[in-house]
Amino acid sequence: MDRVEKYFKPEPVKPTPDLTPVDKPAKSQPHKVQPNLTPTVRTAPKNNSTPDNPRRDTRALNNTLKNLRNNLSSPTEVTLPGDSTVAYANYASVVKSIYDQAWTLPDSIANDDENVKVTVTIARDGTVISARIIERAGDAPVDASVQRTLDRVTFIAPFPEGATEKERTYTINFNPQIKKSE
Repeated sequence: MDRVEKYFKPEPVKPTPDLTPVDKPAKSQPHKVQPNLTPTVRTAPKNNSTPDNPRRDTRALNNTLKNLRNNLSSPTEVTLPGDSTVAYANYASVVKSIYDQAWTLPDSIANDDENVKVTVTIARDGTVISARIIERAGDAPVDASVQRTLDRVTFIAPFPEGATEKERTYTINFNPQIKKSE
């Protein structure tokens, strides 16, 4: 007798009256995998910002600018050079709002009533060509936060339709006191 059998005696298996035996199929059929080989054709959605519909683009830009003007207060001020046409002024609002949103104040500020004055040059395609501080606040954390903003913003938006300039330069004033009041 085996050692295990010496201590444990298995009980005989009793048939369960509730279960009925299932008949086996006579011969099982092999499972056949048949992939669908019909090619799937998908077309990309049409890009709505193509030059074939400039009115829709202009309307969308004007709606965006209107919403920005009505819903944002601004800690920055953009000075418009020479040409002050509506398209130029609307684009300046876009520039202003992008820099406003990108600017984060430092935790400690020595004097929140100082301005940091910068100049930003933007190419016709919306690429920021240059951005530099021209007048510092004298508060190192504030100056550094503005510099980080200038480094972070590398694209604005293409100029509005009909713009003839290759580039535009804007002067922007960053004011911590106005930013705090938002």
